[in-house]
Amino acid sequence: MAATIMRRLCVNSLRSNARAMSSKKQVEAFPYCGSDKPDFRRVDSSNVEICPPPSDMPTFTLRNGETMPAIGMGTFTGTRNTARAEAGTMFETTRMWLRLGGRAIDAASNYLNEDEIGDAMEVCFNDGFVTRDELFVSSKLNNPYHRPEHVRPMLEKTLLDLKLDQLDMFLLHWPTAFVHVPCDLTKRGFPPDYEPDTCKNVTGVEWDVAKFQQDWPPPHLDMGVSIHDTYEAMVECHKAGLTKGVGVCNFTVPLLHELLKGTDMIPHIVQCEGHPYCQQKGLLKYCQLNGIQFQAYSPLGYGLMAKDDEPTVLKNPEIEKIGKKYGKSIAATVLRWHVQRGVPVPPFSLNENELRENLLVGSWALDQEDMDKIATLDKAYHYLRPDEWYGLPYWD
Repeated sequence: MAATIMRRLCVNSLRSNARAMSSKKQVEAFPYCGSDKPDFRRVDSSNVEICPPPSDMPTFTLRNGETMPAIGMGTFTGTRNTARAEAGTMFETTRMWLRLGGRAIDAASNYLNEDEIGDAMEVCFNDGFVTRDELFVSSKLNNPYHRPEHVRPMLEKTLLDLKLDQLDMFLLHWPTAFVHVPCDLTKRGFPPDYEPDTCKNVTGVEWDVAKFQQDWPPPHLDMGVSIHDTYEAMVECHKAGLTKGVGVCNFTVPLLHELLKGTDMIPHIVQCEGHPYCQQKGLLKYCQLNGIQFQAYSPLGYGLMAKDDEPTVLKNPEIEKIGKKYGKSIAATVLRWHVQRGVPVPPFSLNENELRENLLVGSWALDQEDMDKIATLDKAYHYLRPDEWYGLPYWD
């Protein structure tokens, strides 16, 4: 009987993996993107012990009936202009995450590493310890592709890079349309001269926020497309079966309310910056009222974006004191706080011990008294300030 069950499991695994890769024939690919002077180095993940996903991992059920793990893996190592990782870093980290038992991945076209993630998933599928059906994979539409005619081609490009036939969640990365930046949709990855952050190869204008604010609008902004245009094109991708769910990122309550007035499909997820210093209480409440799952990125406070003179969540003495009560680190305490307030998170780390710790979030709980203490730490403080990049004061 045991042998029969094992054979069935193996067959089911092979079938699931075949579905993931059936339409992804071997295609030409650009070399992995990376920094010439990386702060992040890739590590060899091939010897990391293969572990099953934790049985006590909390999950959240979305309005489409799909479930997502409370803890995913963030994949931001910089963009074209801010890259900090050695090429291949996210391949190794993704493989490590899956071998450790992680089952959710938060990706984005703008991070220029979805080809690495796709290769790592394929290796793990072939190794036989995880199937496509076990994973929750999100990606995001980048700013230069908001016009409806560009939405599906860029989603198909993401699927090509990830070596998947379907996403679990397709998110609008920012509610800011940029001018179109052409790219090769037939190859995996991106060439070295692909630059979607400032669009300077299209506009011919170097990035200068101060100048942009004096001569509005700046040339990189596409003023002829609305969030409704883009979102409805994403909904059509959902109807076509390219993604199980659609959602948005970096929306304020008024902007989200405006979106809901113009669509028949309420977003499944709203993903925004969220941590003890930026608790998003109003946005969280609005999402709950409308049956939308709120998800927090940068759940530990944004280390990559924080300046030397800024307050740091991971150095907060009150959270440190609470963590010591349970024998937990500040990071583990913050992640548990997120989960108990009903918020899934995709923390970023390249370190095996931190990834392991993240997966233990379901094995303990905070007292209500400690939840209340952390709730008092809110500063409405954003580490991500798009006015410094886009010339738009998003949060004011």
